[in-house]
Amino acid sequence: MISALDDTLLALADPTRRRILEVLLAGEASDADIATAVGVRRDELSMHMRILEEAELISRRPQGEGELVAANPAPLEIAAEWINTNRELWAMRSQMQET
Repeated sequence: MISALDDTLLALADPTRRRILEVLLAGEASDADIATAVGVRRDELSMHMRILEEAELISRRPQGEGELVAANPAPLEIAAEWINTNRELWAMRSQMQET
């Protein structure tokens, strides 16, 4: 789980990749549509997509002569679980520092 969490957090660390995920959470899209929506060149998009794929945050499926990309929210659940698990500890530590 740690590796999956690390991969997810690394992928989410970049604002362009977060924007790509936001686009894909609205529905499947082609690489060209994603590049246009996010405002990046296709070569730049390719690097970001590779990182998102390695973190298993996106998947591809054939569509006609091309392919469509879809978001996979499962790794986001792992990150959310980690954050929620540690939220109480952060709150306690913050209260201790205030006193």
